[in-house]
Amino acid sequence: MRDEAEVRGHRRTYVGAIPGRIIHALQRCETRTPVLMLDEVDKMGAESAAIHRGAARVLDPAQNSTFVDHYLEVPFDLSV
Repeated sequence: MRDEAEVRGHRRTYVGAIPGRIIHALQRCETRTPVLMLDEVDKMGAESAAIHRGAARVLDPAQNSTFVDHYLEVPFDLSV
């Protein structure tokens, strides 16, 4: 992953904007309770701090109930 947009989606103002990988995975598996594997999140260095923050929001129970994909622009509860 190269930037936070891969986790949280691209804003619609960008040409070729798409939802992030989390929402895309939920669409593909067609269930609200999938098992997603985020491998080696702990190995992200300072150069990928934005990606790390995006992944942390997805994993943090205090924040993931109001996850907002930038493409959808609506809160989505990932805590289920």
